[in-house]
Amino acid sequence: MKKKGIAIGVAVAVLAAGAFFLVGRRPASFSRLAKDKAYNVVLITVDTLRADRIGCYGFSQIETPIMDQFAAQGIRFENCTSQTPLTLPSHTTIMTGTLPLFHGVRDNGGFIVPPELTTMAELFKEKGFETAAFVSAYVLDSKWGLNQGFDYYYDQFDLSRFEKISLGSVQRPGGETMDEALRWLETRKDAPFFAWIHLYDPHTPYEPPSPYKEKYAKHPYLGEIAYADSQLGRLWSFLEDKGLRNRTFLVFASDHGESLGEHEEVCHGFFVYEAAVHVPLIFVTPFKRLQGVIVPDNISLADVFPTVCEMSGLAPPAHVQGQSLVPLFFKPGGAPERLIYSETFYPRFHYGWSELQSFRDGKYKMILSPEPELYDLSQDPGETTNIIAKQRSVFLALKDRASDFTTAAAANGFELDAGKIDEETRAKLASLGYIGSFSDSSKLKGKRLASPRNKIGIFNELTRARELGLEGDAQEGIRAIERIIAEDPEITDAYFSLGNIYFRIGKHEEAIRAFRQALEKKPDDVFTVINIANSFLAMGRFAEAERFVLDYIKTGFSDPQLYFLLGNMNFVRKKYDVAIPYLEKSLSLNSESAASHNTLAAIFIVKNDLGRAQEHLDAARRLNPGLSSLYYNQAQLLENRGEIAAAISSYQEELVHSPKHFKALFNLSRLYRRTGDEAREYDALRRCIEINPDFPLPYFYLARIYLNRQENFEEAVRLVQKGIDLKPDPKDQPLGYFLLADLYNRLGDSPKSLESARKGRELASKIPRE
Repeated sequence: MKKKGIAIGVAVAVLAAGAFFLVGRRPASFSRLAKDKAYNVVLITVDTLRADRIGCYGFSQIETPIMDQFAAQGIRFENCTSQTPLTLPSHTTIMTGTLPLFHGVRDNGGFIVPPELTTMAELFKEKGFETAAFVSAYVLDSKWGLNQGFDYYYDQFDLSRFEKISLGSVQRPGGETMDEALRWLETRKDAPFFAWIHLYDPHTPYEPPSPYKEKYAKHPYLGEIAYADSQLGRLWSFLEDKGLRNRTFLVFASDHGESLGEHEEVCHGFFVYEAAVHVPLIFVTPFKRLQGVIVPDNISLADVFPTVCEMSGLAPPAHVQGQSLVPLFFKPGGAPERLIYSETFYPRFHYGWSELQSFRDGKYKMILSPEPELYDLSQDPGETTNIIAKQRSVFLALKDRASDFTTAAAANGFELDAGKIDEETRAKLASLGYIGSFSDSSKLKGKRLASPRNKIGIFNELTRARELGLEGDAQEGIRAIERIIAEDPEITDAYFSLGNIYFRIGKHEEAIRAFRQALEKKPDDVFTVINIANSFLAMGRFAEAERFVLDYIKTGFSDPQLYFLLGNMNFVRKKYDVAIPYLEKSLSLNSESAASHNTLAAIFIVKNDLGRAQEHLDAARRLNPGLSSLYYNQAQLLENRGEIAAAISSYQEELVHSPKHFKALFNLSRLYRRTGDEAREYDALRRCIEINPDFPLPYFYLARIYLNRQENFEEAVRLVQKGIDLKPDPKDQPLGYFLLADLYNRLGDSPKSLESARKGRELASKIPRE
């Protein structure tokens, strides 16, 4: 991230004007309750959770007993506002106590949390707390930077498992996340800890498990919330059973809400109406004095960090822009009126339409855009009537205050540095069809941008068409996107989506044409370049893919991701001496490219330069210990050294990080065979076939096991024939026929046995001798 402006103190001083207490000093009443003990802190964030869909916030059509219990035993804030309806930026606000205007993380993907900011986890770690995070969605993967300060960060998402197009679809159910959290907490009964548990279930797609699927059949979003509540019940019971309840502060919040069709927005991210930014916030302490407290004041998620600091007796970092809410624990309604900020830049980054910024005081809410809006929330909580024409003086006064607010909040803030996203992530997201093409904001300056409110119909239609094209009727999706382009030809995402649909159905020439049109709209979009190259590669046109990328680089876009792409495609083609300079160039532009180190290690293993290979493996492990194929390559190196037991361990470790790495499984089966462990070899071969049924060799070796066991000969014949039909490498084909010869001999079919043996010898004679 790049800094802008000067002294942090100026921004903080202006934002804190009118604050109702001095940050860094605990009120005596809370100090008396806490008695200066070290309390554990558990932060819970339930993604995409509307405040007004929870029982304790007045919703009667759902059962949320645990969330309701949090409210009954804690302090519930009625009017908490999220600073943005997007997961990564909002959690960055929670974890740093700063606004998006300052921390600079304005969207999911393409942004990195500034390492210069001190996070909540870092502060607790400095004070001797053990720290751990358990996240349920790839949008919060450690590579985006929120892992700062955590001793353990449970992400470990296997992108190869997912085929949908968005960051939001790469997730795990809350039960899996809670399982891991409780395993960690089980061993932390004595030392103070700070744990963050993130549940993603209410996010689309709404697919609650039974019995919530049946109970909320007509309202699956509510079913997801009820399921998340059940997982919180597991945590609550654990804390009580282990005697941790009276030694723990619990903070419960959501990052943003969900529009559910209000203002025509189906989900979230596009607008900043209350449905998407009004979120729950509850603090639960062991103190009876602070049970069942309801606070009506307008507050924000930026206030969570300084509040937790006050509760824990810690001084918040100087950059924190939120205000501690501890005084409101004891005097609800006692805060002076202040502006609460929200934003979404999603329409601008992805469509070239205007961003939205909202400011609310105790009564009014203003939304700034080319067609500004003003609502009296006291009379119109659903924001149905824009009163800007009737209340012009209110609007102008609020706009002046907002201008001063944004100037102060943004001073000395951070700017996007997308080059820090690692190459493997870029390539994987592009291969997933991730809609990450950001419109060039510099080209939008000075132009009158469209108001998102007038574009919601196009946005909804593009979303529908994209999902239809990638998961259902591709041709109908294509037709729908072409209609959108005819209406608004400047939408970069429309061309990008079209390219992804064509790629899905194998029309790679058409995909390239659509991606090229997207690239014309956004010339520096690396995702699009990767997808064009992938389209050439899918047609086996390696030279054209390489030439396209090189020609693109010559236009002035010297990006490390592209040099990694060039190195990787030549590595796959076994053109190792061509690949090495590309990968070294990638490292010269981005010294933290773990993927480039890993591919170089693989090359040096093939070249039997094991010393240099180990150096690159060590570097890759330092930068990204969860990198795909890292432990696979380490295992290859260990095999070359003859360290078989260690190689087996490394292949097993690879499968922990990449469960669908079929080559690691196959090599593991080979080492089990070498060490005489037939049972584990059999299991590994079976799993290998399940993961990749088009890989021929496991069929041969599974048949070989049946042959050695003197059983299932007919099944073994079927397996070998399947392997042959999959057209293995010429050097492996003779094995298939020799196995058939032996099997037919056992079955008493001498003609077929002789013919198979003859074919095997013929193929073996054609293999070049080394």
